Amino acid sequence: RFQALQAGLIAPAAPAEAMFSKHMHQGVSESEVTEGSELEVGRHGKARSLGLGGSIRHSCRLGLWAAVLMAVTALTGVAVASLPILLTANRASPISGILEEAITTNETREKEEAEKVDYSLDYNNSGWLNFPNLTAKGTGWPSLFCWCIMLTVGDSKNGWMEELLIKHQLLNGIGIFACNEWAVMTDISLTLNRWGAHGFPRIPGGEPGPMDMPTWAIGSTKATKGIETNPLNSVIFKTAWSAIRSSGHLDGHDWLVKVDPDAVWFPERLRTHLKAYMPGHGSGWENVYLQNCLRFQSMQGPIEVLSKRAAMTLEKDMKWCGGFWGTGEDQFIVHCLRQLGVAAHMESTLLNDKYCDGYIDCHDTWKVAFHPHKNAKNFIQCYNTSATAELKQKH
Repeated sequence: RFQALQAGLIAPAAPAEAMFSKHMHQGVSESEVTEGSELEVGRHGKARSLGLGGSIRHSCRLGLWAAVLMAVTALTGVAVASLPILLTANRASPISGILEEAITTNETREKEEAEKVDYSLDYNNSGWLNFPNLTAKGTGWPSLFCWCIMLTVGDSKNGWMEELLIKHQLLNGIGIFACNEWAVMTDISLTLNRWGAHGFPRIPGGEPGPMDMPTWAIGSTKATKGIETNPLNSVIFKTAWSAIRSSGHLDGHDWLVKVDPDAVWFPERLRTHLKAYMPGHGSGWENVYLQNCLRFQSMQGPIEVLSKRAAMTLEKDMKWCGGFWGTGEDQFIVHCLRQLGVAAHMESTLLNDKYCDGYIDCHDTWKVAFHPHKNAKNFIQCYNTSATAELKQKH
């Protein structure tokens, strides 16, 4: 079905049943990875404790909604939103309160389950991962320092998803692991060269040993939600930028690239773009950041590319940027860069984003990044499709 996968660039993803038991190793079930799969309102006691009066009122409300929906459908010929959706969207309905309680209960249970885990034992029982020699990929020019923030198992409902995506990229030496240098930032210190029953194991005591490949622990990565559920995560990324500055790792590179774990992307294509389009031909000394969305004339968060000079300006003077804390990270970064006098350069072939373009076309051989791909199967299909198309084009 996916002929591009037969090119042999990367081993194709196994079927869903096998992927979670073999390729992704132990202890992972589909229910843990699928978003929203943990929510079953009917299992919570208070979902059934409306009482007789509440039940009658609730039934009347259901009847009224059903009558309204039938009337609208009959008059317009168009089926409108389903009754359950309307009720859950209606803040006054009993169901919405039950849903909120169920979500809160599930988050509490996840925390309680995480606290029960013996993470030292989990670390000791974890197995070593086999992945390519990443130092061999650190020689390309312009030199790229690439980083991402990864949610973790036990801390976020999306922890399994993001850990599996990062693991997939690591095993194949793609994404940020094809950059000259990289950093994966997490709430706590994990080691990326091992895999256990709870994903990447936590490093005992948070102190990496000589055999560990540690993530950068930056503290809480939880973000509040804003309009249309956009995460208001600028404060988290401020912490990440502080970590980059204090590390001094940017000094030896030409460009800084921040990516989302669910973005399929090709660092070598980015190097080609930078050499072709930038006045300094990729030297990194232009004071510039790359916009990637023509529709919004903006730099969208799935991939953010800054020259070394722009990144050093941002990490040094970010504290002076005002008025945008508590917004989405990409919005804050753009506003801050403008305040600091960093120029924007539109690079419309940098990103194919569903939320900007309205579609995703992984057959494109010139786009650098494709977003979003929130599970390993879709991720590898997109990567292989684009890489195979590029290989055919060259021949």
